Amino acid sequence: MPISAHTVHAQVNIQPFPHKGISDAPQDSELVQLCVHENTAALSEHQLPGFVIGVTDNSLRFRLESVFPQLTFRLFSAEQGLIRIDLQDAIARGQLSVWWCNTEQAEAHAQNDAQVLTLSATMPASIFISEQSLDTYFHANAQRMSLRPQELLTIYALGTMRIGVPDDSAPILDRDDSGQIRGFDADVLALLAERLSLPITWHDCGSWRTCIAALESRDIDALSFMTPTSERLQFAAFTVPYFSVDWALMSLSQNPVRGTDLASVSDATIAIVESYSIFADAMAVPELRVLSVATPEDGINAVLEGRADAYLDSLPLLMNRVRQQALSGTAVHILRALPGDRVSIGVRNDWQELVPILDRAILLTSDNEIAQVQEAWFEPEQLTDGLDRDAVQRWAVRSIIAVLIILAGFLAWLTHLRRDIQRRKLREAEMRHRAYHDQLTGLPNRTHMIEKGELALILHAENKRKCALIFIDLDGFKAVNDTEGHDAGDELLIAVAQRIQRAVRKTDMVARYGGDEFVILLTQINTVEQAKAVADKVLQRLTMPFRLAVGEAKIGASIGVAVYPDHGQSYEQLLIAADEAMYAVKESGKQGVIVAKPVAKA
Repeated sequence: MPISAHTVHAQVNIQPFPHKGISDAPQDSELVQLCVHENTAALSEHQLPGFVIGVTDNSLRFRLESVFPQLTFRLFSAEQGLIRIDLQDAIARGQLSVWWCNTEQAEAHAQNDAQVLTLSATMPASIFISEQSLDTYFHANAQRMSLRPQELLTIYALGTMRIGVPDDSAPILDRDDSGQIRGFDADVLALLAERLSLPITWHDCGSWRTCIAALESRDIDALSFMTPTSERLQFAAFTVPYFSVDWALMSLSQNPVRGTDLASVSDATIAIVESYSIFADAMAVPELRVLSVATPEDGINAVLEGRADAYLDSLPLLMNRVRQQALSGTAVHILRALPGDRVSIGVRNDWQELVPILDRAILLTSDNEIAQVQEAWFEPEQLTDGLDRDAVQRWAVRSIIAVLIILAGFLAWLTHLRRDIQRRKLREAEMRHRAYHDQLTGLPNRTHMIEKGELALILHAENKRKCALIFIDLDGFKAVNDTEGHDAGDELLIAVAQRIQRAVRKTDMVARYGGDEFVILLTQINTVEQAKAVADKVLQRLTMPFRLAVGEAKIGASIGVAVYPDHGQSYEQLLIAADEAMYAVKESGKQGVIVAKPVAKA
């Protein structure tokens, strides 16, 4: 079927304007030049919002921010700030792609045939910033997402992401009379796209079933409001959940169907769209009569025509359909004991490297931001959108008791939804097993490790115990993968995962962090030496030959070890410390174990 497209332009035009709270800039101003890493493709000014730009002192950082508030500037200094790494060290390690440089540095950089980007506006020689503006500045920067060089390369390599727009999906996603995209998911996806500088387009893809088929055939790249199922995981990868909604039943008011879950309504015939994730769960309920329908409209008609006792759908979609069709004589009942539909973004499975980046953007989204989007689309007054008060009263009279039931159900859902916002992050840990695990090795994935690692640090801090992260990067894997093929590479990764698991305790966690990188979370340890001993044991096992279908393979590993609280106070600090220790092994000739340097005490 033909798919039409509507483009959302995510590019940011950088225009200079004064930062609120900063006094008028002096007449003296300076040229702004940025040095670009030699391994980074040539950049233009409009691409800069996707990069972290390194600076050497806060005075320079504030002056640049006053002119270019759309850009992300980070202080790189061994003495100041949070990163505690010198700018030159960050450049040498390949951790930074763009940085500010003075005239002399720019000339030297250009002489080495590397790019120097001169921006379209100059910066003031000095500024005055009020204390209130400083608070505002740091709050704003705390919400920005710093992308790593590899993540930037991933986003630019993939290009524009095409997102499917199913029919009959308001208020989650639809188009207004002018064809512009709107809805809850439209606002959420636009927020994530802006945070990542990710260009997106919206593509009409028909019914929910044909949209899923379009994702499977890669006519679209992503589909929102999806729930992972075993069938969908064959062709799509899923982000962490970004929203949760209740399931509800619509039935006739003279014969209402009420219950707490599917088992409690097993004496009724329930119409369900066959392509919904809950369809398989309903089919597994003993004695429940399920009527398979192709579209929501078919399900509602089945109830009105007496072929089904009730129609099951997610509450916001069901409420919108009842309101739009002015269905008098109907009742809506929430299945409160049935787990809500925790929805994610489904991404074509050959774009799996984008999923951890989207996960970070979702987890970085604050409860307040989500609440604002929810209130824009799901407040009770949305039921009267486009109607004056008299018209609403006339419609309510015609609908008799149905409107009261709908409003009561909507208010109950809204109350439940607001409570659910507070529990959202806790429920994310309950994501289905396959969505939180690496599909090749069966190990927990990056997202799972981040959640468990952050929780482990909290528990160990309360109990005043040590825990450790061990970062493993395989040496020689690429040669095997390139020489013997991807099947042999996959077989080797599975064997590596099994060996690492056998080298640690059942209480420890092993995760595949991406590619040929693995991370171990050691809990309840007593000394740094204990973590080092585990790393040595893992290295010894990985250096033993592997027997693959194509023959014997030999690899090694560079391993970095970081222990809480000796080498970091947070999960991110601990991971950075272990990663840097691993790179130290690489630089010293590979094949070894190095423990991170202790954090300097204040």
